[in-house]
Amino acid sequence: MERRTIGATELREILRFTAENVAKEEFRLNALDAAIGDGDHGITVRLGFQAVRKSIDSAAACNDISTLYGDAGRAFMGVTGGAIGIILGRMLICGQEAFEKCDALGVDELKRWLKAMESTIVAVGKAKPGDKTILDAVHAASFAVSPLSSGQNDIGEALLVASQAAERAASETANMICKVGRASRLGDRVLGHPDPGAVTFSIILNSFYRYLVEHPPGTQCDSAA
Repeated sequence: MERRTIGATELREILRFTAENVAKEEFRLNALDAAIGDGDHGITVRLGFQAVRKSIDSAAACNDISTLYGDAGRAFMGVTGGAIGIILGRMLICGQEAFEKCDALGVDELKRWLKAMESTIVAVGKAKPGDKTILDAVHAASFAVSPLSSGQNDIGEALLVASQAAERAASETANMICKVGRASRLGDRVLGHPDPGAVTFSIILNSFYRYLVEHPPGTQCDSAA
């Protein structure tokens, strides 16, 4: 499955693939949110990624991955409400700066993107690792890929490492007390329930990795990227 980078055409397909997977998880994400929040998290992210798909379709000729992800993030924010809509939207927008002057996503670009996501969540959500938020999964993914390099690792390896770390971290949020946001008022009643934002991020990263597994090098989309 070795490939050093992912080009614009394939990144567009990965976002579509991610939107499909998020939609499939809507009811599970709503159930997770119902335990500690309003119960509409799955609806929010589904609507957001539906808007992302429309943004991609309307910019079919765009081969600038920086613009592609910036527009996707703004589309996400445009149809969603609440803190998670802003945070996830800005996490996508982070790609605009991380991918500037890049024609493909490689290990180094992924590392920059994850670091930018961390900074964005801290600035917007006023959270830190251990607060039982989406940041726990993002931080774990960023930390896990930090030793990797484009010279020694391909993007598939990096996404696997990142997605596994995010999934573990999302699961571990079930053992945490929520320290920020509305759920912080629930105290130890949140124990046993993973944070829905962290779970969502693990689904997103897993979708990126799974797309590469299901579409190995040499497929039509890959050759067009």
